[in-house]
Amino acid sequence: MSAPGFPQTSPSIRAVRWSRRGRLRLSGHAGVVAVALALLVLIGLPVLAILGAYPADPLHPDPNAIGIGPGAQHWFGTDGNGMDVFSRTIEAAKLDVPISIAATVLALVVGVPIGLFATSGRVGDAVMRVVDAFAALPIIVLAIVAIQLMGGGPANVILAIAIVGAPRFVRLSRAAALSLRSSRYVEAAVAIGCSPLRVAFNHVFRNAYGVVLVQATLTAANALGTIAALNFLGVGVKPPTPSWGAMISDGASMLIRGQWWAAAFPTLAMLLVIASFNVIAGAIENRIERVERAR
Repeated sequence: MSAPGFPQTSPSIRAVRWSRRGRLRLSGHAGVVAVALALLVLIGLPVLAILGAYPADPLHPDPNAIGIGPGAQHWFGTDGNGMDVFSRTIEAAKLDVPISIAATVLALVVGVPIGLFATSGRVGDAVMRVVDAFAALPIIVLAIVAIQLMGGGPANVILAIAIVGAPRFVRLSRAAALSLRSSRYVEAAVAIGCSPLRVAFNHVFRNAYGVVLVQATLTAANALGTIAALNFLGVGVKPPTPSWGAMISDGASMLIRGQWWAAAFPTLAMLLVIASFNVIAGAIENRIERVERAR
């Protein structure tokens, strides 16, 4: 029952709120539906590309269909080379989404152990100075430099994005280790002779993995944006392999002729996937808060 003088909030209003970090949060039935749709987007787009569920070949142009608007034959129209925009938008998901996830997993695997053990001593201080130096530089600049040094291709893009994203996990896991190492269960584990490796992963990380998982989901969203920026600048995956960033770059030149579809649809697809990552991050954060309140 609501307090006297205050109207009772309806369930539909309570389902939509904002987190302390300014992210949209959904709970109740709205949250379940949002997460289900987000997973459907993240899984469905690459699966459609793998199955080849598109009307035209995304790699071969049609000289007789250049710059055609959306219609029954070409749902998203065609670009300036005569390629079907819908087919290339779906095909790009097979590359961009897995690359962002793989880069995030690699950054997590590298960054978390470093952060857990960089909590004291000169080595830990030196590691954090390097991490702080990386954090002070623009992400896109670091990614461009890394790719220029290693070369293009999906594998090198994954490695470059992982190098850029790893410092976030280092700082997050180090902060968790510093806050939890004075806990009673950690002190008890040290007192009975547990190894530092066991203490770090079995006692510290197990109580901080939820925050790391939220950061991983947000990092995947940021990685997707970085991948698009790299491909937009022409330093990522080489054509004719479709990618959302390269498609947006090619479609931008068509905007001055009023042909908006070549850039609009890949942009919408990318934003939809980024929004899906953020919805899942919000759901995980909401679950963590419920567990903490229940303790």
